Amino acid sequence: MSIRENRPVFPIIVKWGNGEQDSFGSVELLETDLEMFDSETSPECEVTDSLGRRVRLRVNHQLILEELSLIDDRE
Repeated sequence: MSIRENRPVFPIIVKWGNGEQDSFGSVELLETDLEMFDSETSPECEVTDSLGRRVRLRVNHQLILEELSLIDDRE
């Protein structure tokens, strides 16, 4: 299995509850443009990678990326 298969592939897409979406092409953009965010506590948002796979995303209050991982569909 390659690294590409088990890690999110940029850009990361956040689809908001109002239908809008934002695309983030790097870790730096996630930290500076997204600000504090946790996909686990934001059920109105859907986060996916460029391959359409669901992603777990967390940026802390210090604007540091804490987690960027694929969500196993079996969870």
